[in-house]
Amino acid sequence: MKDGFNRDVDYLKISLTNKCNLRCVYCMGQNTDFFEQNLNKFLSTDDYKFIIKSMSKLGIKNIEFTGGEPLLDSNLCELIYFAKNDCGIENIMLTTNGIDFYKKAANLKSAGLDKVNIAINSLKEYRYNSITRNGSLCDVLKSFNTALKLGIETSIDTLVIKGFNDDELYDFIEFAKNFPITLRFFEMMKVGEMKSLFEAGYLNVVNIMDNLEGVTKILSNDKICRNYYKLDGAKGRIGVVSVFNDPNCWICNKILLSYDGKLRLCTYSDKEYDILPLLNKPITFSEFMKDIIPYKPKDFDEIKNSITNRNINEI
Repeated sequence: MKDGFNRDVDYLKISLTNKCNLRCVYCMGQNTDFFEQNLNKFLSTDDYKFIIKSMSKLGIKNIEFTGGEPLLDSNLCELIYFAKNDCGIENIMLTTNGIDFYKKAANLKSAGLDKVNIAINSLKEYRYNSITRNGSLCDVLKSFNTALKLGIETSIDTLVIKGFNDDELYDFIEFAKNFPITLRFFEMMKVGEMKSLFEAGYLNVVNIMDNLEGVTKILSNDKICRNYYKLDGAKGRIGVVSVFNDPNCWICNKILLSYDGKLRLCTYSDKEYDILPLLNKPITFSEFMKDIIPYKPKDFDEIKNSITNRNINEI
């Protein structure tokens, strides 16, 4: 699919649930309670299969499963297998907090998982426990090691918060030096729970990386980070996701489906399209997608005054 700026839109990010087994301070309130017992009352596994199949026919080649925490979905392996084998999706990714990934990694890889993005915001147990509100860093590092052993392409996603983990940047950089991974530093955004942390916690990470000695800046070979940084002799690489200082909007190929059946053409936009009435109507669904794709926003400047009110676990 081509948008109005001639960008190929071939990446679909799919949220399977808004529920999570952690309560990260930047993601949701401490007392967030999911009253519904069902993992997702809006979309069933069959609904997701219809969407994946329909999107594949429209040119979607890359799918990222996310949440909430997507590993809570007991049908995740089934969806991955369906996407890879029945729909011909070329690249299947999973974004997870990593708490339980090591338990399920082998089955996920067998189903067709190509890549995992694991969120680690501190390498110090007490800090990790604090920001996640009782998460286990030990389990997450076990998941990290399991992914590498299984040969699953691995990224570490780190939200940089000034005064919390900015003194660990070099520890994370050592990760990228010693392991064949992609380390992605995320700059803070005024979204959801991050709004209250932004003024005190925002840090220009691009500036730090640009001035780091012994680092070579290279052009990105993907459409996630605009540039990457490579340390001399390093096994991995480092990227910075920043809409303020190094945006990649001009090459963005992504659209997003939330757990409640709303489609967004930009990660942070409040403009949503309800696709629930289109389920199991393949022709109508296809025509609808062709109609809205040209309206994908050009860049962050276009939507900066209409940011989504969703929390991160709902995006």
